[in-house]
Amino acid sequence: MNKVHVIEMSAAEQARAVETAANLATRFAAIGPVVDRENRFASEMVPEFRASGLAGLTVPRRFGGWGADIATFTRCVQTLAEGDPACALAFNMHMAVVGFFRGMWSEADQARYFGPVAREGKLLDGAYSETRAGVIGLADTLARPVDGGFRITGRKTWGTLSLAADYHTFNATLTGEDGRLPEDLATRTAGEAMFVCAADTPGVRIEHTWDAMGMRGTGTETVVFEDAFVPTSALVAPSFRAGLFDNLEWQTLSFASVYLGLARRALRETIEILRTKSLGAVPGASDVRLRDQQRVQLGLGEMRLLVESAASLIETTANQLNEGRVSWRDPEERLAVLEMPKVLATENAIRVVDLGMRLVGGGSFRRGHILERLYRDVRSGPFHPLTTDQAMELLGRRALS
Repeated sequence: MNKVHVIEMSAAEQARAVETAANLATRFAAIGPVVDRENRFASEMVPEFRASGLAGLTVPRRFGGWGADIATFTRCVQTLAEGDPACALAFNMHMAVVGFFRGMWSEADQARYFGPVAREGKLLDGAYSETRAGVIGLADTLARPVDGGFRITGRKTWGTLSLAADYHTFNATLTGEDGRLPEDLATRTAGEAMFVCAADTPGVRIEHTWDAMGMRGTGTETVVFEDAFVPTSALVAPSFRAGLFDNLEWQTLSFASVYLGLARRALRETIEILRTKSLGAVPGASDVRLRDQQRVQLGLGEMRLLVESAASLIETTANQLNEGRVSWRDPEERLAVLEMPKVLATENAIRVVDLGMRLVGGGSFRRGHILERLYRDVRSGPFHPLTTDQAMELLGRRALS
């Protein structure tokens, strides 16, 4: 069995983790509308997230964490996202990258960083995207070797949680002493490595570039490295891309869980509105209750079906990983299996929100309505890597192979 996927928590401990997430989700629900309206990061949730202990959720027990397996992790993320998907997506970055690092980092590096995460609630972000091509693009960020370490120069977009992170984790390409990218593609690919640096490292700054249609509360800013020095010990994974894709389930299933939580919230809010909404007198009827309309009942039925099918695939895939039933023999097929829950959950969530707005009516189009906000938030789903189009292409290619 893959050593990364082990069960360290009892059923009671797993239930307590989900309960902790549910308690925090109530705070997310309260602050979510505020940070969306003000277009800012939910900074007030940082101390509450630390205090909850969830920073250590995916840290293995041997380093003082909760030791959550991937199925428990997904349940917690879904619960947080039902409170507010943008807040959940922000803090999900930390929990997910810790899951990555369980399979990417040496025991010594895990001990060095995971201990403070579990004991003090230290937070890690993941700045792996280049402006031109996201995480799919090889790193343009440069790591030039110097005495005692490296000089880092570059810009990393999509820096979710970067405003709260104690440590930035990022990929950069090793150069020669001249500081130039290798011209040979194979050499460049092999030289892409992962680094960690403290957020207050001289030469590292956050550029406020996040002004998006939705998921505004994530504060997904740009992390800028301007000839920043990091010691040799900052290089924690000499093979970034292989390590990332070998552990991609922590990304795909967590993204899927955020959007499943969003869809559940949309379904719940739609039901609550439709239970009591009446059109009153209309031509031909003295009172029309929406709950009595067949089209409304059919729409809610479809919404539930979309939510339940996504939930089932996420749960099934997580359990298969825990049981060692996702094969490593064919890496591309493994990737296809891991991407399916993310694609299904994000696409279904879009349909769920759209249906909810149609059933509730024009009031949901007004700024500030919960479905209006979820409508904007859910639009980010297809852009998470692999994008929906990239994943569909992979699935089609596998079918024809």
